[in-house]
Amino acid sequence: MSLITTTFIAPKTHANGLLALTDTYPEVALDVGEYPDAHSALYETHFRYSLWLPEGMKAEVVAALTAQGLAAPAFEAVDETTDYVALTRANFPPLQVGPYYITRNDEPVPAGLIGLAVAPNRAFGSGEHATTEGCLLGYEHRLAQGAAFTHALDFGAGSGILAFAAAKRQGTPVLAIDIDAPSVEICAENAALNGIGNLVICEVGDTPTGTDYDLVFANILLHPLLELAPQLVASMAKTPEATLILSGFTTEQGPEILARYSALGLRNTWQHQARGWLAHVWQR
Repeated sequence: MSLITTTFIAPKTHANGLLALTDTYPEVALDVGEYPDAHSALYETHFRYSLWLPEGMKAEVVAALTAQGLAAPAFEAVDETTDYVALTRANFPPLQVGPYYITRNDEPVPAGLIGLAVAPNRAFGSGEHATTEGCLLGYEHRLAQGAAFTHALDFGAGSGILAFAAAKRQGTPVLAIDIDAPSVEICAENAALNGIGNLVICEVGDTPTGTDYDLVFANILLHPLLELAPQLVASMAKTPEATLILSGFTTEQGPEILARYSALGLRNTWQHQARGWLAHVWQR
């Protein structure tokens, strides 16, 4: 039976319902990506969804989408002569950031680098985004200064890349929290894939948990970073070496982050800028 596909933009709140659709119909495949324009107001509230399914299931899937309040999208035939495994490898090649080698398709890790394996899936964090790069380089900056972290939090963990970096680099136990339950499941699967399921605990949550982390990652978006600033600062250990690494905001939004976290008594000790995005390192 021939395959058809569709891609459409819809609110992030539909993600779980669409993921459940793939449980109801195992023949249906789903991909979830970021809204294509990072500077649009829709970037924070919408995802790009793509579905692949047998042509004979179109009516059932359209009915399921309509039941979720989505308009029936336009479908097109899938070119089944295309090698989609090869295409995926070409679109998501391995990526090196500092000493980290991020793989999405089981590629071998070169000697001397730290492999971070992320299975292709719907959780945010496939490694190529400038915010992930900035957080990893900020972490490396602190290690180069002699920091040794013993208890870490990755808030808004997505696929878990930042948590995995801390767990593999220094053997640091990490609590990885995300508001999206399917992403938490994927994070746990990725932790097991990396052989660090004993170090990375993945949980659902919408606020930071705990008060004694000497390393905190929060790679989310501007508004939650502003709203949750007091909780993020409170989650840090009360030592000068305690480190908060933030990203998910643009160059234009940087002054808002600087004002908010400076007012809470932190010092901005390092920043990284790439492709219009910023990452900050903060200390007490």
